[in-house]
Amino acid sequence: MAAEQQSGGSGTRWRATVSAEQRSHITQLVDEAREELVELRGVHSGTTAKVARTLLEHLSHSAALIDQALVHTAAAAVAAGVALEEIAAWSRLPAQELADIVATGQDEG
Repeated sequence: MAAEQQSGGSGTRWRATVSAEQRSHITQLVDEAREELVELRGVHSGTTAKVARTLLEHLSHSAALIDQALVHTAAAAVAAGVALEEIAAWSRLPAQELADIVATGQDEG
């Protein structure tokens, strides 16, 4: 792991450069989003308003959790030395927007 930590950037190993706490937090966000989506199985009966409300509330909450996971994952990758441009391409976010998000997250963290 020490050799991996010293190499920096895209060549490092996730587990060697991202703390267990960060990895756990990202996993928790993804798991919560998955649970929200699973709850939508069979939610297609009832009034249109009730079904739409249930679907939209769960989808919205899932999307927010995924957005958080995306930001935490991007921040971890930047901290590990992966090029911002690569992360921007993978996350389909503009590099400047991603840089702003990561910087804001670092200021809050």
